[in-house]
Amino acid sequence: MARFLAAHDGVITTGQAGSLGMTRRQVYRKTSSGLWASRGPSVHLSAEHPMSDMAAIRIAVASHGGVADRTSAAWLHDLIDRPGTRVSLSVPRSAHGSRGCSIPTQIRRRTFPAEDLTSVHGVDSVALPLTVLMVAAERDDGVEIMDRTLQRRLVTLKQLHAALDRNCGAHGMAAARTILAAADDVSESELERKFVRFLRRHGITGWRQQVEFGPYRLDFVFPEHRIAVELHGWAFHHDYDRWERDQKVTNALVNADWLPLIFTWKRLMQEPDEVLRELQTAMELRENVD
Repeated sequence: MARFLAAHDGVITTGQAGSLGMTRRQVYRKTSSGLWASRGPSVHLSAEHPMSDMAAIRIAVASHGGVADRTSAAWLHDLIDRPGTRVSLSVPRSAHGSRGCSIPTQIRRRTFPAEDLTSVHGVDSVALPLTVLMVAAERDDGVEIMDRTLQRRLVTLKQLHAALDRNCGAHGMAAARTILAAADDVSESELERKFVRFLRRHGITGWRQQVEFGPYRLDFVFPEHRIAVELHGWAFHHDYDRWERDQKVTNALVNADWLPLIFTWKRLMQEPDEVLRELQTAMELRENVD
């Protein structure tokens, strides 16, 4: 029993206690004496263990009979540092509420294909590819999370596409599909076309595209202002040589009294007003310098 509690953050269900040889009466004695605290329907926390983040997720999953998803799953898979203030779960559509659970939760009713389910540290959770899609669609840092997992080769584009196809009707998957399509497009010309449309939409003129600058070729320049704009897509498409090249370009621009600006696909899509403000501010500053 001590080994089980240590391995499960102090959380145990009545059924698990029974499988370890305890009778219901013995479980009752544990709870009535305060050695175990009831935290959900037939779910207990040993008084010798604190209410940790992992314990809270274990209790919520066991109480509701669901699986961890979204932010909670991302934390279980080590994609983020903090699990959030509420445990995020999905439960079967036929599941009933669990009023006795003491853990704050965010619950959605959804049944997943078996291929998209796994167990992390003994906790039922959605699998990593579906987790990445969920957080990419819902979290402000979701694009970075997807990009980082692709960089680290924790998932592949093929796995993400397969998980998306299996769950195409789930909440947030339309947004995930848009993000995944951008990640799948390795052509930087598409990103440049987006920036051209952005400039024209806001009436910004005086720019040239694909301009040679010494041994380098720049994405966009504003010659009168001596501003150079480099566009970055998804980091997982880039290698170390590209990173070295970017540093050299930046240094060369600064030494020639040019102002380098870098805009990413994510910012063009999600923060266009800030991108516009930064570009306009840079142009105003260069005008004042001149």
